[in-house]
Amino acid sequence: MKSLHRKVLRMAAVTSAFLVATLCAVPAASASSPDGPIGRGEAMDRAWSWIAEQVPYSQSGCHENQFGCYRPDCSGYVSMAWHLSSSLTTWGLWDVTSGIPADDLQPGDALLRDSGGVDHVALFLRWADPAHTRPVVREEYDFGHVAEERVWNDGLRGFSPRRYNALDDLVPYGTIAVKYDSMGGPGSVLGQPIRGERDSSLGGRFQQFQNGIILWHPDVAYAVYGDVLSKFWATDAERRWGFPTMDEADASRAPDGTRGRYQFFERGLFLWSPSTGTHVVHDAIYDAFHAGGHESVLGYPTTDETDEAGGGRMQRFQKATIHWHPDKGTWITGI
Repeated sequence: MKSLHRKVLRMAAVTSAFLVATLCAVPAASASSPDGPIGRGEAMDRAWSWIAEQVPYSQSGCHENQFGCYRPDCSGYVSMAWHLSSSLTTWGLWDVTSGIPADDLQPGDALLRDSGGVDHVALFLRWADPAHTRPVVREEYDFGHVAEERVWNDGLRGFSPRRYNALDDLVPYGTIAVKYDSMGGPGSVLGQPIRGERDSSLGGRFQQFQNGIILWHPDVAYAVYGDVLSKFWATDAERRWGFPTMDEADASRAPDGTRGRYQFFERGLFLWSPSTGTHVVHDAIYDAFHAGGHESVLGYPTTDETDEAGGGRMQRFQKATIHWHPDKGTWITGI
């Protein structure tokens, strides 16, 4: 643990524009049946196939690939992506979808309209801007064009956000699915998914499971669970500590024999042991903790950082106390 340099605590945040890297980079883990439940990852993999093949728009015939044969217009494209048993029209898609708030649009949902002289549907991928005014879509949209992914710079334009009724929101996909599967899936410490993947703060994505979360930030994902997760959530999560930079791991043995676990985040080290609970070591006090030999010398933290008389800060450990003052820097007492 001592070999982990403190620079890992100060990694710069990366924008959410790289969300697309989590889609289509990894094939869907399982195949659906026609008109049956389908995960978002599989739907977007199917949608990407026509973009990769540069399928031209047409309102007749069908385009056939490994995902079946569907009419290559806007509604046929969406029917293919959702693995419907036939190519529906835009009117027919209303019957297999339900309305959702625009702020809840997720990859694989649809934007649908058949009013005001516009009959069209597109698959939502992500927002191109933090204000959620410019959707990125995948679509077949007109004669002379091929299936493509593009930004609607003029917003939703009267299109209704819709969700396919058989879409299984809980199926992990992309980088989060890779992480979940590598840990053992439902048989892992995380258990079954209980919430679909959603935006987290500061440009990441997360998915909640029975016993923890997987938190993604371009383009890596780590699991957070147990007492470390409880502490993380109780102290303002990634808004305070940034994203995890590693999975939880065994920490060193303290002088009194205590053994625990640790996990680094961008702006703090979470340390847990059965006898001391979970506490965060960060900033100048972490620097002194690192220089002083970590828990193998100073023991596990027994408190969080607190104010100290005279305008300073302090944090107690099993074998010492680390003090900080803006005029004096840090020092250790009690060893």
